[in-house]
Amino acid sequence: MAPSEVETVLSRIEQQLAGVGVLDPVVEQAIEELLNLVERLASGQQALAHEVQRLKEQLQQKKKGKTTGKGDGPKQATDHSSEEHRRKRRVKKPTSAHDRRSFKDLPIHETIECPVDPTTLPPDVVRVEDESIVVQDIEIKPRNIRFERHVHYSATENKFFRGALPSGYDQGDFGADLRALILSLKYCGNMSEAKIREFLENFDVQISAGSVSNILTKTADSFEGELHDLFTAGLASTPYQQTDDTSARVAGEFWHTHIVCNPYYTAFSTRPHKDRLAVLEVLQNTSDLRFQFGEETRSLLQSEFNIPRKWQRAIAEIGDAQFDRDSLQALLQEWFADGNWQVRTAIQQAAALVYYRQQTSVPLIETIVCDDAPQFKLLTNKLALCWIHAGRHYERLSPLVARHAKSLEQFAEQFWDYYQSLQHYRDGPTDAKAQRLRQEFDELFSTRTGYNALDARIAKTAAKKDELLTVLSHPEVPLHNNASELGARVSARRRDVSLHSKSVRGARAMDIFTTIVQTAKKLGVSAYAYFRDRLGGRHEMPALADLIHAAASG
Repeated sequence: MAPSEVETVLSRIEQQLAGVGVLDPVVEQAIEELLNLVERLASGQQALAHEVQRLKEQLQQKKKGKTTGKGDGPKQATDHSSEEHRRKRRVKKPTSAHDRRSFKDLPIHETIECPVDPTTLPPDVVRVEDESIVVQDIEIKPRNIRFERHVHYSATENKFFRGALPSGYDQGDFGADLRALILSLKYCGNMSEAKIREFLENFDVQISAGSVSNILTKTADSFEGELHDLFTAGLASTPYQQTDDTSARVAGEFWHTHIVCNPYYTAFSTRPHKDRLAVLEVLQNTSDLRFQFGEETRSLLQSEFNIPRKWQRAIAEIGDAQFDRDSLQALLQEWFADGNWQVRTAIQQAAALVYYRQQTSVPLIETIVCDDAPQFKLLTNKLALCWIHAGRHYERLSPLVARHAKSLEQFAEQFWDYYQSLQHYRDGPTDAKAQRLRQEFDELFSTRTGYNALDARIAKTAAKKDELLTVLSHPEVPLHNNASELGARVSARRRDVSLHSKSVRGARAMDIFTTIVQTAKKLGVSAYAYFRDRLGGRHEMPALADLIHAAASG
């Protein structure tokens, strides 16, 4: 039976029950249990139908030879957005048409007089004023420079001496402006390498596909230091950071692109995994994790990971010691051979966490804003869960019973009203408001509706009270994680154009340049001008790290 048919039958039954009047509580309870049973059965049937459809389409892909590997099936076209609920609660600020324009004052490159043909004017005409009309245009043309290098030869030293090429023109066959344009077309315009080459050839630039690829990949090496400085400045600029991840493909393998950001920067880091160790690598901008053993590590393993006492004693015997990845792996291999993976992982994570907390190479994050994924726990003193992620769980419920649908609708309205109250609190926080909002949270998330799926979800939200109400003690922390999700969307759109990175080096280059471009965008800096300045060796523009410091302190 289709869900719509079940819904029709249930609606008819509810109408019949409504005409009966007040039912005995036992009967009412039995009816409620039956209705919830129907909901569970219908939900299970719908999940099975989706899975069958997914497998059918995946099988069809394989028959056509178009499969791209595990995990690739078509995604269900479901919309669990809460945007409609939140849009209704936004207070719109009136703005004039002029205010909405984002045009800056335009520099004038040329002024052209536009006189009136004297033969068309009457005898008594008088020139009273000039009208200024600014028209934006652009000029794209090749600029090929021949450098005549003076060459001298010393017979006594058997050596040639050549005149130096100007900075920006000493890195191969292509100047700094062209290389900056190629980077901008890729990372600002999201163009594929083939389309970049096609675009340039339309303007008589002779460049091979290999040269385009090399510029996009090898140029990144000179920006590694900029990335590290930018990331360190970003971590220090606010007491909180936001993070998310999205899928990526590197050399045919499934990897993950991690995003870390705040209002001043967005950093991207593509790694093979997305577990807690990978996140610690990202937060320290390294691939060489270090592991610290000592009292804090032993305490963490006992309280949070609860490993067997046998291994707690073994770790106590190590004392205070620091390991790199290879030496720790050798020790764990000696202890566990190829087994006990759960304990091995716990030891690695605890030691890596303690090292991160004690290191001074990068600023420690006080609060991290994220979804409820387990890899983000224990990283920081405070965890702030995203309210929009929490709200999506309610949007995913699709009750068939009318009374359940009504209960869900009413609770969703209350949920987003409370969310809006938290937003208002951030604008003017006080202790009294915080106390009132804590009480309202307890009242709202102790609601019981009789719709079991909804009640279970409400209970799960209530269990996350501390993480959801971090904002009450830290009003600067955002309630949602949209900023990092927007960063993930940048990676997803890049994936639409370039399915994967062919090499680890290419993935690293993509991380570096995407970080620079997205950070420049937040700081109001032209990424093209920045690339041009750096590749040309001028260094006239302030570093993005310095701009982050200035923006955060201003």
